Amino acid sequence: MNEFLNQRGWSVVEPIAGDASARRYFRVEKDGSRAILMDDSAGVREGNSTLAGFIRAGDFLRKAGLKAPEIFEADEGAGYLLLEDLGAVSLSAAMAGGEDPEAIYELALEVLVHLEAQSSAQDFPIYRESQIHENRRQLIDWYVPAVRGEDNSDGLVEDYLAVWDEIEKDLPPCPQGFVHGDYHLENLMWLPQETGLKRIGLIDFQDSMHGPVPYDMLNLLEDARVDVSQEIKDKALAGRDEVFLAWYRVLAAQFHGRVLGLFIKLAVEDGKDQYLVHIPRLEAYMRENLEHPVLKPLKDWFVGAGVDFASGTDFNSLVAS
Repeated sequence: MNEFLNQRGWSVVEPIAGDASARRYFRVEKDGSRAILMDDSAGVREGNSTLAGFIRAGDFLRKAGLKAPEIFEADEGAGYLLLEDLGAVSLSAAMAGGEDPEAIYELALEVLVHLEAQSSAQDFPIYRESQIHENRRQLIDWYVPAVRGEDNSDGLVEDYLAVWDEIEKDLPPCPQGFVHGDYHLENLMWLPQETGLKRIGLIDFQDSMHGPVPYDMLNLLEDARVDVSQEIKDKALAGRDEVFLAWYRVLAAQFHGRVLGLFIKLAVEDGKDQYLVHIPRLEAYMRENLEHPVLKPLKDWFVGAGVDFASGTDFNSLVAS
């Protein structure tokens, strides 16, 4: 990393908080100018680098008239990108600083509507072939044995996925388009000096896909980290047809189940227990979504499995033991 920076005359100013991945981020400086270094060297070593996906998606977003960081320098073979610095104020921080939440969410939703109108997202990886879709099973792999206090029986995962197949086969096709994949307040930067939709800067889009349009919206409105007012949710979903709303609930339940399992997995395997505080919110999302008629087969399955998403399990103690 130092060699990459030194050759180009940059020096590290400070590390930047990362995400749940092995990627690292640093703010760097040269001659009074600043940039962001994305370090995915671990991904290169392990054969799962996301730099190519980041470059492809950033180009797509900029061509669509949205704000994604420009790439100043790249060494994909080593795992480094030098990016435009979009600042340190996320939409979450902007609201904490006094910006109107309703206006912020409205703008974030306008970006999604704009993305729905783009027609060239077919070149991206397919959602149904992605790890995000595959990892629906993480709810069963990690959350269910934790709350039941016992190992899963053989075939439990297969039974769970079969219920999803049953639900989805009875639905009309879901509208498809560009999917950011991690569209939430901390990955949306507040840029009031820009105009229009570019007042939101998009980051962390390396896992972008061609897939179900409702996915990014539910990620924004049912964020694991924050509560969103019912008024904002209702306004966002107003005017959407029954097919969109049914798939919204299907994808939301799959999303929250995956994240419930992921947060426990991160705590157990990587010692990242800071995410466990969000589990009660995710459980509440699951309870709410399971009341939708389209998910009745899934609700019945969970009743049979003895899982009600209201167990009050102390996951911190469980992980510690």
